[in-house]
Amino acid sequence: MRARLRLLATAAVLALTSTLLAAAPAPANPSAVAGPPGDRTATGRRAGNTEVPVEGGTARFDAPPTLLATLKDHGVAIADVDADGRISQHHYTGAGVSLDIEGGAVTNSGGKVGGELRFADTGLALLNSRTGKSVKISDFVGDLSQGTLRAGLDRGADVTLGTFTRPAANASVDTDAAMLRMNTSITVTAVAAAKLNAALGTKIFTTGGPLLHARIDARLDPSVDLRTALNLSGRPARREA
Repeated sequence: MRARLRLLATAAVLALTSTLLAAAPAPANPSAVAGPPGDRTATGRRAGNTEVPVEGGTARFDAPPTLLATLKDHGVAIADVDADGRISQHHYTGAGVSLDIEGGAVTNSGGKVGGELRFADTGLALLNSRTGKSVKISDFVGDLSQGTLRAGLDRGADVTLGTFTRPAANASVDTDAAMLRMNTSITVTAVAAAKLNAALGTKIFTTGGPLLHARIDARLDPSVDLRTALNLSGRPARREA
């Protein structure tokens, strides 16, 4: 009799436990369950890997002196191109183009600046007075993660115009002013050199040769804690002379 009562009591406890477990609500998002203290994976995003939005800014692209001299020797002038693709009537053999930065994002990619910068639809044109040929270069995009500058030639498909050395994130981000500042030289790619020479009827451009010098001031989202978001340390970047 006692043995039977013990069995009935055990069965009752098991039944009650099963009922309570079945009634307990499951976590709304299992991936959001916090891990052990200090475990960064608990938040789903590692510190320093945040994309910081770019809110605007300006960039200046200038042909370096050696290329300017070569262009002049071959009768090639530079002109502005507006957002509708129209070439300005004012041609010149110096300077370059100033472009507005319309958007993008900045990251810290292995200690280097990463992300992307998207520029206004305006650009520049190269005009060869000797051959009567020209080429428009517009729709610039800076791939900061790859260290490349892309653009459309004559409003066609994007071409990787050139490459540049990616700067250190800590040295390029001014945390006080919430700015990304870059001052870098861009060298021409083999594909771009071939296309530019064909468009102008010249042999001016050579793979790895100088193409542009860029000075970039990109405004970052001021509401973001840049040191935390981009995993920065040390003093903020300052404009180079």
